[in-house]
Amino acid sequence: MRSQTPLSLALYLLAGAAQAQNTAKPAGQSSRQCRCVPGESCWPSDDSWIKFNSTVGGKLIKSVPVAQSCYEGPTQDAKQCKDVNNLWADDDFQTEQPLGRFYPYNTTCPPDISETLQFAQDHDIRVSVVNTGHDLNARIDGFGSLAIWMRNYRNAIEFQGTFQSATQCTQSGWTGHAIHVDGVYQCGDVHKVAQDHNVIIVGGGASSVGANGGWLSGGGHGPASRNYGLGADQLLEADVMLADGRIVIANHCQNADLFRALRGGGPGYGIVLGTKIKAYPNVNVITAHHLTITPQATTDENADLLDAISIMMQSFPDLNEGGYAGLWTIGKGKAEADAIFTRVREKLSQFKGKLVIHEDFKEYDDYWSFYEGELDRGDFPGDTLLLTSRLLNKEAVQDYDSVRHTVEIVSGKPEEYTMNLVMLVSGGKVFEDAADTSSGLHPAWRNSSMVLLTARRISKSQTLTAADRQAMADDITFTKGAATKRLAPDTGGYMNEGDPNDPYYKTTFYGDNYESHRAAKNKYDPNYVFYCPSCVGAEEFIDRPDGALCKK
Repeated sequence: MRSQTPLSLALYLLAGAAQAQNTAKPAGQSSRQCRCVPGESCWPSDDSWIKFNSTVGGKLIKSVPVAQSCYEGPTQDAKQCKDVNNLWADDDFQTEQPLGRFYPYNTTCPPDISETLQFAQDHDIRVSVVNTGHDLNARIDGFGSLAIWMRNYRNAIEFQGTFQSATQCTQSGWTGHAIHVDGVYQCGDVHKVAQDHNVIIVGGGASSVGANGGWLSGGGHGPASRNYGLGADQLLEADVMLADGRIVIANHCQNADLFRALRGGGPGYGIVLGTKIKAYPNVNVITAHHLTITPQATTDENADLLDAISIMMQSFPDLNEGGYAGLWTIGKGKAEADAIFTRVREKLSQFKGKLVIHEDFKEYDDYWSFYEGELDRGDFPGDTLLLTSRLLNKEAVQDYDSVRHTVEIVSGKPEEYTMNLVMLVSGGKVFEDAADTSSGLHPAWRNSSMVLLTARRISKSQTLTAADRQAMADDITFTKGAATKRLAPDTGGYMNEGDPNDPYYKTTFYGDNYESHRAAKNKYDPNYVFYCPSCVGAEEFIDRPDGALCKK
């Protein structure tokens, strides 16, 4: 079920859209300080939109509410409404919808993308680029934006027995397998090709994540990252369309500053049309370790449980050094995994009679049977997550009292239903890749073995006032997020699962690499066509959720 219909000549009129032809100059030459929005005299006329739609083959989309069938009016339909409710929490269904944009453009080829970019700049309209929509930080939103919807830009996914650079560049030193992802695909699509060729790639823990978008450029952790490096470390080459419509190749040999920015500097430099990434031989054993800790008697404080969690957090760096990635060990059997966990088990024995601790192991004979058996449980789209994250190094968890105090704060009150997740997604190869000068990742990744993710969920069924929502957001930023910063003051956060309201996001997400990424931004997107919140250069703008994007 899809919620979009072709725009064609039945132009979708935005509320208050002006009829006058826009006379503004291109964004780079305009004296305006703000992008044009509906209701202003600069907004394109109906005729302009119709002409543009004809130029791009009628691919503008009339975006209507997905659940419009559930509300009174001519579109009300009980059966269709039931179908929407049944599918609402399905991530595949959600990623097929160009939701919430004023004018989504269903792109399928590079010339149409360049035409769209030119139209937006000619009329001073904000641009948003939407791949799968799998974004937690509102980077793909934008009031009055012309959305380049990349979901259907797909050419092929090809396995390369030996990496082949389009420019014959050999400076990467990589002579192993590679996969060419030519188009906007989800990790699950690339996983299938990898599985067919019996290789491992670093992808997201959920197969719905986009393989070429913000997940990769923002770092990209996953179940295999401890052993093979983060998603950004996998990039060998990228095809990128710049704001002026040119397509460039970025690799170790050319456009190296853009290449470095794409490998950890977040999105916002151009539109990534395709990538070539590393692939690794499959393994013949992976062991999953299932550990559950629950209190025998629930209390308001749950002190014993929080004590045990604090001990676990202190133990994670050693587990990671031993080979644990999450609660699994790639390339190690049950006996090895069990031996690595022995010391932690001994520490947890002090809670006998207070906590119920259960563990078991399961061996898999290859990576993909493990992935399908243990992971890829999907996400919960349709709800709002307010979250923050912090990279934790070994030094941050040395003092028990500091760890325990932080655990107390981030756990929150029972009625807050706060979620906390500690992910052992670094260490190992991520630490080894610190020597890679073409990496644009926050340096803290190279000595922090885990990420602490703290979140509060606003479900679609909740009705909250604006003040209530703001209070929850402030709690994440200034209480729980601040506590994790005190615990690990010299690290950073994971930008793809971070707090977009962090007033110090430049330090949190980019660290010492911010200025070099800013230089790349100014070089490849000097007019900031590809603005996005908390991305490089965002501090130059005021982004109002219901108004124009304006330069400060």
